[in-house]
Amino acid sequence: MSIDTQPDAGASSLARQVLAQEEQAGKRDIVDDPATAGVPELTETDDQMQLSEVVRVGGAGTLGTLFALNLVDEFDRAAFGVLGPDIQASLGLSDATLAFTGVLGGFVVVLAAIPIGHLGDRMSRTRLIGFLSLVWAGFALLTGLVQSAFQLGVARVLTGVGKSNEGPLHKPVLADQYPIAGRARVFALHSAASPAGNVLAPILAGGIAVAVGGAAGWRWAFVVAAVPGALAGLVALGLRDPARGQNEARALDVSEAAMGGEPNVPLGAAFARLKRVDTFRYALAGLGALGFGLFTAPIFVNLVLERTYGLDAGGRGVVGSIVALGSLIGALVGGRVGDQLLQHSPEKAMQRAALAVGLMGPTMALSVAMPNATLHTVVAFCSSAMISAAFVPVTAVFSAAIPARLRSVGFALVGVYLSLIGGIGGAIVGGMLSSSFGPRTTLIILVPPTTIVGGFILNLGSKVVRKDIALAQADLREAQAAAERRARGDECPLLEVRGLEFSYGSVQVLFDVDFEVRRGEVLALLGTNGAGKSTVLRCVSGLSLPDRGVIRLNGDDVTLAAATYRVRRGIVQMQGGKAVFPGLTVRENLEVGCQVLDDEAAASSAIDEVLELFPKLRERLDQRAGSLSGGEQQMVALAKALLLDPELLIIDELSLGLAPVVVGEILEVLQKLRERGVTMIIVEQSVNVALAIADRAIFMEKGQVRFAGPAAELRERDDLVRAVFLGKEGG
Repeated sequence: MSIDTQPDAGASSLARQVLAQEEQAGKRDIVDDPATAGVPELTETDDQMQLSEVVRVGGAGTLGTLFALNLVDEFDRAAFGVLGPDIQASLGLSDATLAFTGVLGGFVVVLAAIPIGHLGDRMSRTRLIGFLSLVWAGFALLTGLVQSAFQLGVARVLTGVGKSNEGPLHKPVLADQYPIAGRARVFALHSAASPAGNVLAPILAGGIAVAVGGAAGWRWAFVVAAVPGALAGLVALGLRDPARGQNEARALDVSEAAMGGEPNVPLGAAFARLKRVDTFRYALAGLGALGFGLFTAPIFVNLVLERTYGLDAGGRGVVGSIVALGSLIGALVGGRVGDQLLQHSPEKAMQRAALAVGLMGPTMALSVAMPNATLHTVVAFCSSAMISAAFVPVTAVFSAAIPARLRSVGFALVGVYLSLIGGIGGAIVGGMLSSSFGPRTTLIILVPPTTIVGGFILNLGSKVVRKDIALAQADLREAQAAAERRARGDECPLLEVRGLEFSYGSVQVLFDVDFEVRRGEVLALLGTNGAGKSTVLRCVSGLSLPDRGVIRLNGDDVTLAAATYRVRRGIVQMQGGKAVFPGLTVRENLEVGCQVLDDEAAASSAIDEVLELFPKLRERLDQRAGSLSGGEQQMVALAKALLLDPELLIIDELSLGLAPVVVGEILEVLQKLRERGVTMIIVEQSVNVALAIADRAIFMEKGQVRFAGPAAELRERDDLVRAVFLGKEGG
């Protein structure tokens, strides 16, 4: 995949200005905020912010609580890995069954993470964290009570449901709670809970199993883990949920008013927007490859420790703790170095992370090839430090490159690729390999190639990091500009379209489209076939979602809002062609169009009102719509649109296939609507028809706006009109 990362490739005009600032400044360093490439407004004080000051500004409570929750989560997972051989012997599990059960909880975490992330972008994240943590604690306790493989699987599934909050909720909360200058270090501290749990869990879990003794010794480790998890969950319920994107807003001097007014984003729209962030797509693909070998590795490593090196639960616990200490050190180093790199070169942060990921696999394979447990532990320590150091800067880059209001869904998708695509696939392949060749050979075969591929893909993503950060920044600046216009009391256009871009697959069809529609105005949208006119309308009405850009209605951002939400807000589109149900009567078509109205009386009144505009339709109420003439069907379609009392009426191909007499009748109706103050956008091939009703016109060619101005002025532009509409002006 080749992606051009120059400032004029795939970036809005405002994003190109941001990148140009950087070029003009001699490629100056990115000051403080990875989301503000080339922005000089941030102060030198921010750049020198100490970690203690970062924590003081955001408060220690949130970081401490989320750290504790992550710690006990990891205790549960690590304990399962260390005690895997004991669980296997107690319940009579095969290697493949043990491996699959071990990742089953992670599989459920991923499945639950998507809806949890969706909820997290809509409601209080801290309350969700607290509730789900209590769920986790209850089901972690049940793990210690199971008596069969089936019960163990059920317990791990239910534990995964409770644990699903960590991925999509913790890091978005931290990103919004703590200043950007220390974001990587805050992420590192939070991430350090995982290796800290891995340091403590093997010792505690193995120690508990040995102390209790017998076949049931392993069960008490899970009982112990449930208590602190429940306590931390109760504390999380009382935490304040920070405003989404507040730190980016402060860094760019964007007001809270600019960040507000956004409707809830449908899940499909969130996916569509996130997949257009190139950095994010590369990172997901790289992490998916990495997870293929990474997630099942701990289970097979512990089998190697038992079968090859002859270690019991206590010995495996000591080795696991030492190796996890490498992860702890790696996370802290990754946070420190990550903040420094992100301030100066976010692409280098990704490149360093990619290198660490690529080296981690061969190092892990080398560790299990060592002749004794001591050498294995030393090499595994280094491998663990590498991967932990890599994850912190990658996470910080995520938070800078994706929209703040989509962070929860974004981090949930990270879990999908890392755990679901990678982890489950690795468990299946690894389990089959282990049954045939043993766990040591499995690790040597499986882990190195998957991490090398993952590192290679992450390195490709480094080439687009700066562009995506600039685009995220441009969105915030545009929001601030709109807020400033409102604050000055400037007249707010009914519709604003800024920097709109859209692609069908890999083919981009809209490029940086800008225009606005004033209240009560009729705007003609003209252009050649394939110019992108209908695509613009679909983006405005919510039938298609743009790759980039902003769409505002009455000053409110509706870019990712559902089409149904936009209809309720007054955006109604009448499709070109036969936009009727041919098998229904005219009356039934109108009644269908009234489904969104509150009651029958309102629907009846609305139908009577539109029939006043179209007296011909009153005579044909009981006639099937499919038997009407083309012009009469167009009248039914327009009548259905008017039933919704549009604030902005969008008409695509008004005169398509109609006789001039019929077009004249429809134009008379539109003139009446114009006199009533209805705002309209009309796409029309006939210049004469369009300019007969329009106040202003926009001419598009090859997905770009070539002209925007008074309609009469367009008529005088022979270079635009004559070449395109020659022979089509009589319609």
